[in-house]
Amino acid sequence: MHTSAMVRMSWFVENYVKGRGHVRVLDVGSYNVNGCMRPLFDGIDAEYVGLDIVAGPNVDVVMNEPYNWDNIPDESFDFVISANAFEHIECPWLTIKLIYSKLKHGGFACIIAPANFPEHKAPTDCYRYYPDGFRALGKWAGFQVINVTTGGVPSMSAPKEWDGVNDTLMILLKSDKTVNPDDYPTLKYERRLQFFSERIETRTLFKMLLKRLLPHTYAALKKVKSLFAKN
Repeated sequence: MHTSAMVRMSWFVENYVKGRGHVRVLDVGSYNVNGCMRPLFDGIDAEYVGLDIVAGPNVDVVMNEPYNWDNIPDESFDFVISANAFEHIECPWLTIKLIYSKLKHGGFACIIAPANFPEHKAPTDCYRYYPDGFRALGKWAGFQVINVTTGGVPSMSAPKEWDGVNDTLMILLKSDKTVNPDDYPTLKYERRLQFFSERIETRTLFKMLLKRLLPHTYAALKKVKSLFAKN
């Protein structure tokens, strides 16, 4: 789980979930590889349900099939979230429809996926998303799109934890009524990282990502390299 995705989902929880009384939250692609969203709901009156295609850590419900969620009742969740999963889903247009069906009317979905990032199969790696692509999925499923942004931040002075990966975030509302997105909290600013678009060597890109995402590991590797250099 990318730190920047965790920070953005935390912002969503703070601005949309907190203060609404008891709510049910479905996390699509919840398997805990290197972090999960469950701790974000600690101290909140929320029933968190982790959903994935296989059993494992942080998975409460296993899908019957990737596009068959019949073991989950329709319109049974107030919120559906998903982070760092949509890039691995082969048919996201089917998944977004399923998310729509499991949300209650008036419910919100928040989906986060990278706009650009090195290939990382789990078990597949299919897509990268920019606002137009995410918006098209949301509209096709019947949602009203409240906010969609790549590198979105609450202010241009937001801490560096918001960086690291060019995340695209989308907030969706299930409602039959037309609403004004300006009436809802949004990430109004964008702070996109530019180095992904530059032609740089893979080795250099790996070092940059390692330094950003795993700074302690990067420092340890540098120390080991310096010891070998002395010898």
